[in-house]
Amino acid sequence: MDNIAKGIPHMSLDIDEEAVVENATTIREKQGHSCCGGCCDVRRAVIIICIINIVGNTIIMLLSATTKSMAHGIANGIATFDDDMFNSQAADQSVQTLDSELNSFMIIEFARIVAAGLAMLGAFTFNKYLVAINVISLLVRLSIYIYVRMYASVGSIIVGLLINGLFLYPHVFLILYIHNGIMTKENYPYERQSCCCVPPV
Repeated sequence: MDNIAKGIPHMSLDIDEEAVVENATTIREKQGHSCCGGCCDVRRAVIIICIINIVGNTIIMLLSATTKSMAHGIANGIATFDDDMFNSQAADQSVQTLDSELNSFMIIEFARIVAAGLAMLGAFTFNKYLVAINVISLLVRLSIYIYVRMYASVGSIIVGLLINGLFLYPHVFLILYIHNGIMTKENYPYERQSCCCVPPV
């Protein structure tokens, strides 16, 4: 029996703890890009940008509605004067034109709010297609900005490009990370990062 036992290879059940720790460290290592030089991860950046877009566009819509109301009030006030110095017909025409432009503007702003809301939902649920909706919205906004500012100063165009670029790039990275499996619901605890409100993993 001793001879037989000697012929059987020795099987050790000891665990190499250093190898396990090293492997665990490799699995937990952050792979995703840090936004703005390490401020936060791109998922958190997209959510923050979407909140800024929603709040900002909502304020713009409220200001547009206020402008409409004031314009109608001024037109009605002019119409009450029976004086040649006030051309009520021209005032009505101007108000109608302004009204039409503001309506179109408010529809566009509402569409942007919806796009930002869907992108924020996509960031929460790790859905790259929902995040891509706001990428399209931002690209359209950038195209309109360039067209409107075509004959403006170079400085204002550069500033606009930088701001829109800063809004776009976390969206693009998040879409790529979700697509490549770098950032998912399961591994996000290892990818999350914030300069102020996330404890270390």
